[in-house]
Amino acid sequence: MYGTRLFDQPEHAGVRAQVQEFVGRPGPLGVEIGFDHGMCILDRARRFPEVRHLGVELREARVAAAAPHAPANCRLWRIDGRTLFAALLPESCVDWVYVLFPTPPSGPKRALLTPAFAEAVARALRPGGVVWLRTDVPALAAEARRVFPWREAGPPPLGEALSRRERVCRRDGIEVFTLCVERP
Repeated sequence: MYGTRLFDQPEHAGVRAQVQEFVGRPGPLGVEIGFDHGMCILDRARRFPEVRHLGVELREARVAAAAPHAPANCRLWRIDGRTLFAALLPESCVDWVYVLFPTPPSGPKRALLTPAFAEAVARALRPGGVVWLRTDVPALAAEARRVFPWREAGPPPLGEALSRRERVCRRDGIEVFTLCVERP
């Protein structure tokens, strides 16, 4: 589901309303982009019930499989993370953004880590909000540091579950790069 105007159309306006209702609730909010099987976000939601957890994923089957397991403080939707930040989230509403092992883009049109995305994330993050990114792709790590040239920060609330990709990296001895920065 792409496009910043998509959720203005009547058939998708309900999703916009649901996102805004969930985001408008009191308390801290963490957003995970591309939650894959949902292991990490579901673990965090169970460990930190006082935090609202919003997960977005492009693959409909992944959302359908994980959503029934989400506790009340967690919502999982099929939305492009770029669209979520550019068009659906109000200013200064997010405390933490998690990007765990983003897929390397097949072309510039599909790239997540762009200056436009970083600008949209900065707008949605509260002052002092944190971006937590993990990848095993050195080029993505370098790109993340380029588009988020912010001050290093302490980690956001983390659960114990590892993503599927992180388990593979540990098993195979693949280096994992972490970016944890705070919005100025």
